[in-house]
Amino acid sequence: MELAPIIIFAFNRPDALKNTVYSLLQNEEAQKSELFIFVDGARNQKEGEFAKVEAVQTYVKSIVGFKKVTHTFSEGNKGLGKSIIEGVAKVINQYGKAIVLEDDLVFAQNFLSFMNQGLSLYEKEQKVFSICGYTNKIKVPKNYVYDAYFCTRSSSWGWATWADRWNSVDWELKDWDKYAKMGHAFNQWGGSDCFQMLRSVKEGWGDSWAIRFGFSQFLQDKLSLFPIISKVKNDGFDGEGTNCKKWSRFKYIFDENGNKVSKLPSEISLNNKLHRSAMSYHTIIIRLWSRLMYLIH
Repeated sequence: MELAPIIIFAFNRPDALKNTVYSLLQNEEAQKSELFIFVDGARNQKEGEFAKVEAVQTYVKSIVGFKKVTHTFSEGNKGLGKSIIEGVAKVINQYGKAIVLEDDLVFAQNFLSFMNQGLSLYEKEQKVFSICGYTNKIKVPKNYVYDAYFCTRSSSWGWATWADRWNSVDWELKDWDKYAKMGHAFNQWGGSDCFQMLRSVKEGWGDSWAIRFGFSQFLQDKLSLFPIISKVKNDGFDGEGTNCKKWSRFKYIFDENGNKVSKLPSEISLNNKLHRSAMSYHTIIIRLWSRLMYLIH
């Protein structure tokens, strides 16, 4: 199996990035994988941020343990959305596939094996849009025999895809007159917050690349693979991240068993019970509760 390149997007948190890289290196596939790191530039108006970004750059230059490490440092601040869209395109169009990470994630020892297994098995299955390493805590039916399941809305917390899927996304939302009529259907497909996030990108007050990726998945009626037990935990809810608060409505169980052989579904379809359980985190009631908790914390 040819291992997919790994891409990490970093910014101004050296300690978080060190944790991310350390956990990756606990995966034995890391030493056979190429690593690409993109570090965004500091924001001029943020006091002390240049020093933090420089600390990240210094650390990045010291990273070893992978097959090869390539870094790209942005002179100015692009923001996460633009950084990911440009960075992923650069790597994925060269290698045909990629595993994409951010600097606040910590990975199980079998994360890379799961991701590469999924990329290999479903590469020619056009119904599959992405492979996700993170999963919310879900209720698993007693008779369910697989270590993974399919769901509609992809996760941006440790994921992978192929060049043809990535290049099918309308990043500019060019056909907005048509898209604007799909709000209800998009929310039903991916959760009650989907269309508002998509509209925020079009109107310029949002920057989410992930919602555009998800919208393309919705338009094409494709699915994403998720593990039953999460191979990823997000340590970004410490109040220091650009896009995360100090509290999260998302709950998970972290994979500690290290099992590297995953039994993946042969049929690419939704299990209704698993799908309902996974999507329950995106209901209006849960989101309202989440907003209250953001204020408290």
